[in-house]
Amino acid sequence: MLAARLLWRNWRSGEVRLLSIALVMAVMVVSAIAIFTDRLEATLVQQSNNLLGADRVVRASQPHDPAWAEEADERDLQQSRLVEFSSMVYRGDEMHLASIKAVDEGYPLRGVVETTDQPWTTKPPEEATGIPAPGEAWVDARMLPLLGIELGDTFGIGEAELVASRVLVRQPDGASSIFMTGGRVLMNLQDLPATRVVQPGSRVSYQWLLAADRPADLEGFLTWLEPQLTDHYRVVDIESSQRNLARTLDRGKQFLLLAAVVGVLLAGVAIGLAARQFADRHVDQVALMKSLGAGSQRIRNLYFGQLLLLSLVASVIGVGLGEGFQQVVAYGLSSFFALNLAQPGWLAYVLSVLSGLVCLMFFALPALWFLPKVPPLKILRRELSVDKVQVWTQVVLALLAVVLLVVLFSRDWALAASVVAALLVVVVVTAILGFGLLHLSRKLTTGASSVWRLAVANLQRRRGHSLVQMVIFSVAIMLLITLTVVRTSLIQDWQAQLPEDAPNHFLVNVAPEDVEPVQTMLDRESVDRQPLYPMVRGRLTHINEQEKSRERLNREANLTWTDTLAEDNEVVAGQWWDQWSGGELPGVSVEQELAGELGIELGDILRFSIGGLTLEAEVASLRTLDWRSMNPNFFFIFEPGALDGFSATYITSAYVPASQKTLINDLMREYPTILLIELDRVFEQIRSIVTQVTKGIQLVLVLTVIGGILVLLAAVTTSLDARKQEAGLLRALGSPRRLVVGSVWAEFSILGGLSGLIAVLGSEALLMSLQHFVLEIPIRPHYLFWVLGPILGAAFVGLLGALSCRSVVTTPPAVVLREAA
Repeated sequence: MLAARLLWRNWRSGEVRLLSIALVMAVMVVSAIAIFTDRLEATLVQQSNNLLGADRVVRASQPHDPAWAEEADERDLQQSRLVEFSSMVYRGDEMHLASIKAVDEGYPLRGVVETTDQPWTTKPPEEATGIPAPGEAWVDARMLPLLGIELGDTFGIGEAELVASRVLVRQPDGASSIFMTGGRVLMNLQDLPATRVVQPGSRVSYQWLLAADRPADLEGFLTWLEPQLTDHYRVVDIESSQRNLARTLDRGKQFLLLAAVVGVLLAGVAIGLAARQFADRHVDQVALMKSLGAGSQRIRNLYFGQLLLLSLVASVIGVGLGEGFQQVVAYGLSSFFALNLAQPGWLAYVLSVLSGLVCLMFFALPALWFLPKVPPLKILRRELSVDKVQVWTQVVLALLAVVLLVVLFSRDWALAASVVAALLVVVVVTAILGFGLLHLSRKLTTGASSVWRLAVANLQRRRGHSLVQMVIFSVAIMLLITLTVVRTSLIQDWQAQLPEDAPNHFLVNVAPEDVEPVQTMLDRESVDRQPLYPMVRGRLTHINEQEKSRERLNREANLTWTDTLAEDNEVVAGQWWDQWSGGELPGVSVEQELAGELGIELGDILRFSIGGLTLEAEVASLRTLDWRSMNPNFFFIFEPGALDGFSATYITSAYVPASQKTLINDLMREYPTILLIELDRVFEQIRSIVTQVTKGIQLVLVLTVIGGILVLLAAVTTSLDARKQEAGLLRALGSPRRLVVGSVWAEFSILGGLSGLIAVLGSEALLMSLQHFVLEIPIRPHYLFWVLGPILGAAFVGLLGALSCRSVVTTPPAVVLREAA
């Protein structure tokens, strides 16, 4: 009870308000980011799974075991079956090679199917409440003119006739489909036997869709299922089907985690400063209590009790404010994207409360630890010194807190090591350069106005305190620069993955005699296309007479030949065909990453099986390539003439804008054997998800900026008492008000400018580590911040210092001197 009364008295006197605000801010920042991140991550994973139509897909060339479905039912998993294949659809003399999906009830498990009753309409599509009824099918709008039919007419698939009842606008799992050829057809699985299209040896994909309300249930089932899967089965998730998107989500999560840690660190620094100021003001009170008989343990219990009560109250308030803030952010995001965010898990709230306790133990408590050792004689002899906790001890504890918070949030040791290393760089650089820079600033101000000379004199007189403030300013500015740069780098990297003019259509199975007229047709319409590459299907079987391992590339690969190296390919070892001398065997160029995994080196002999025939080739070069370019790329490129004895078809990619979509209909009508892979709808979904991540990152950045401002404010207020006394003495001696105000502004401007310079050094060190080890994005220097860092640091810290210290010059000198006495 005594601790509660003391806390209430300290609150009314204003001594714990800054500490309370800092602690509430720490919990609010963490809770808002943690809860919002948890909701955003769950939502984005769910949105991403819409590309699959499920949480997991078991894909095979044969149906799955019915016993597996029974086990899934016992575990309360959602499941659905899907059979996907390519087949000719027809009406009279009109035929078209289409991508057909036969689905059962419950499809899709994730996402929705959108249809409309009018082709080529601007009316928003409707969400389907089920699947096509038996005897009906939903068809792509361009299927209607290709077959010469309208909605309500019948068309044939194999030996069955179906009614085209709806126009299919959008469906899930489009990104995972390798059979998206031409127009799309969605039919009921019950009608599949009547078509007699699927026969032994047919190229068919059987997909078993799985989903669960709780991820742990699905993971447990997959653990049970995995030992029973043969080489014919493959479990597909969003990471394996959309690696770029999965990497985007992972990097976005890492950024949000980094922002949460930075937010806690910034607020934690403010807590440490406020706690240190609180402790300094209570030295006399503790000395009085000890002179009245209170023991050290009693003092320790009283102040620990106050901190514990304060942390509990602050945690409740902070979590409440964080919940409210993330609700506002989530509402804005949901309204902008018409997106309903998932509900957060309980772990986000637990981590929020734990962050408050971590801040208490590692930031606030060390600053108060010396109070029980205050001698009772201090109440009579004010000149007695007190052994306070050293600043370096608090710095070490702060670094341990950072590691603990990163481990709690992500268990990412690379991220923890990067942040701690950068903080050490800032501390060491400040210690080394701080004295030199302060000394240099004194020389530079020789002959300057009295304002600057007074400011530098204040810095020199409080050199130790100035260095501590410089460390704090540097850390705050460094973390804000780092988050800003990482956010910009991530967004630029994501945008580079899917530029607006990226190829969004693939043309496959172009016959040799159709190559020239197809090129002419595309060029006539000014379509941005890639060259048409010849393609032969083959399987790598042996490397230097040793049978290849089945762990990688256990399938047929696309083989090609060309004498021109594509722009996104680069030879990193060996020679291209214009420099390769050649040998008895034809040459082949191998993609570098695949070569490393298979142990392929220059000069190795590779054996391929192509249509039952054998071909051997010598490795002439290793290449790197950009899989994100959406251009035709190949693991193996042969020298011209090496594959002349094999039947080839051609492949290319092209960017077809929405205004030229009718060109696709003309192309497919003219060349019905071409397989068309449409990626524009998939790109649209991916861009939407990436935009959601980007908006979330920008909103989180606002929270961390608030934390940075709080740190700067706390650092400034720690010296207010001393500054009041100095200002009062100067004004009592006749110094004008503008001199006092100007010296305060100049002092903090010098501190801000020097801190900005050191912060840029620290941020470059942190960014190099994060970009290389954590985010795996290219390392780039940031020359602009070398200029902006010191300038903005001087301007912002100088302005904040002047505003915070305005009471220094507004308080009458007599009042200040009376308080000091």
